[in-house]
Amino acid sequence: MKYHHILAAYDGSEASVKALSHAVKIAENQQACRLSVAHVASRPAYTIASYGLVLPESYQEKWKEYEDALVQQATGQIEGLPYANVAVLKGHPATAILDYANDHACDLIVMGNRGLGALKEWMLGSVSHHVVQQARIPVLIVK
Repeated sequence: MKYHHILAAYDGSEASVKALSHAVKIAENQQACRLSVAHVASRPAYTIASYGLVLPESYQEKWKEYEDALVQQATGQIEGLPYANVAVLKGHPATAILDYANDHACDLIVMGNRGLGALKEWMLGSVSHHVVQQARIPVLIVK
């Protein structure tokens, strides 16, 4: 199948690294295929029974450094592709991925089967499961 615009979800997990590698291979084998790598910058919320926890500024700086490192890793993986970019998205990961795919006319989403947040997955449901259920385009889940 010929794809014109592939979206690869990337969170730095082992599964997302494999998924990005697979997406790069697909894009390399198709002429003029665009590849967008989406990293959803979602900082963990710290609230307990509607009481907010104020985090030190150093934590915010460390989190920003971590996210910047993830973007650099993703950028390094797509350096050789002429039509590739990294997009940093905000919001709930599954919703942000689906919105980006819809807004940018993507025709394939590639993502890992598990991300970094086991506790978050248990509480909110799997991001990959939500994307598969709600996507209007093919979704490739890489193990």
